[in-house]
Amino acid sequence: MQNSWLSPDEQEEVINLLLRFGLIKFSNKRDLPLKSGGFTDIYINLRDARNNPEAISGLANYYANALRRLRINRFVEVPDSVSCFAGPISLLTKFPYLTIRESPKTGRVVKPGVIGNPNFGDRVAILDDVITNGDSKIVPYQECLRMGLGVESLVVLVDRQQGWQKKLAELGIDLNVWAGMTLHDVRRRLIENGTMVRCDSVVEDKNPIIVALDGKSWEEILPLLDSLRTSGCVLKVNDLMFDKGMEWLLPNLSVYGEVMADLKGHDIPNTLKNIAKRLSRYAPWAVTIHASGGREMIKASVDALKGTKTKVLAVTVLTSIDENTSQEIYSRLPVEQVRVLARIAHESGAHGFVCSPEEVEELKKTYPDMLAIVPGVRSVGKDVADQKRTDTPSATIKRGANRIVMGRQILEAKNPVAEVERVMREELEIA
Repeated sequence: MQNSWLSPDEQEEVINLLLRFGLIKFSNKRDLPLKSGGFTDIYINLRDARNNPEAISGLANYYANALRRLRINRFVEVPDSVSCFAGPISLLTKFPYLTIRESPKTGRVVKPGVIGNPNFGDRVAILDDVITNGDSKIVPYQECLRMGLGVESLVVLVDRQQGWQKKLAELGIDLNVWAGMTLHDVRRRLIENGTMVRCDSVVEDKNPIIVALDGKSWEEILPLLDSLRTSGCVLKVNDLMFDKGMEWLLPNLSVYGEVMADLKGHDIPNTLKNIAKRLSRYAPWAVTIHASGGREMIKASVDALKGTKTKVLAVTVLTSIDENTSQEIYSRLPVEQVRVLARIAHESGAHGFVCSPEEVEELKKTYPDMLAIVPGVRSVGKDVADQKRTDTPSATIKRGANRIVMGRQILEAKNPVAEVERVMREELEIA
């Protein structure tokens, strides 16, 4: 079961309810402790609903609506986050329920870990507040199987998206998790309605790093986005747009930073105009197109995005192209072809250009009013992989780059956020 059991409107209602009764805490410092360890920027605390009968009634109704849609005979509550909802949910649904403790209480005459008497073969849903890495759900699930119960689903209000799929798969546990919303859904709404800020605008303005999110799924990059959000990095996406579609990806990705839609468009002017019109609905920070598409194509893109904040960046010669390849394609050296394409981009109204570190100094002197975006940037000693014309972050910025694109060095770091902070502090000397 993949879809959330709360509609978008219901998610908004539930988040407002959580805010109203103080059942959600948030901090951009990411200093809110989690039971499973580590820290977060958003913490959901349903236990405190006990202080507010109206909160209990509201949340119980939402849970009940979800349970009615399942093929179950009863439900299982895992103490103690949802214990205050269990009775009201049972009254609303007419489903009996069990209590299964993760850690059994001692000194009991009856079964210390289970309260209730199910029938062998009952279909049940396990009920809890959130799921993180899945640890706390293992004992209740296994106890259900031991009693001969069939587990239809684990129903939670919020999926914190913190590795439960991997954990359960490693243990061979086939447990369907059905969430009302994800932590990302909560974060997006809090930021969009102004309750939280995405990042301090001063921090965003100071940070010149564009992180290339290439070759990763949404699920893989989400933990990285979560931690990178307050660093102010621009987020560059290419293949992920083809996987998720720009209509879904761009609004969701923009929760975590400004977005560079690295489409590298190259087609007839009308096609690029149509693409730009679609992009304009989501207002990414920038979109890339190939300068080799010519003046009409570039101008069509610029015109279609007038009145929006989106910048058109013209790609000159890819940083993966060396002198031999450049001669083969253009019959010119890379720097010569870059000059030609940069002039076309400037004359066509592009807001900036994309070039290698080797050409940026000359181009910025020639076109100081244009943004210079430079990929192929690596710290000393880092693998340059398929890049041919590269330089270090410090040298590239000194040459005139407005922003530098860094991908694998950050994505593959043990702590990507710490690596961004290190580059800014030690190499770019930005406090």
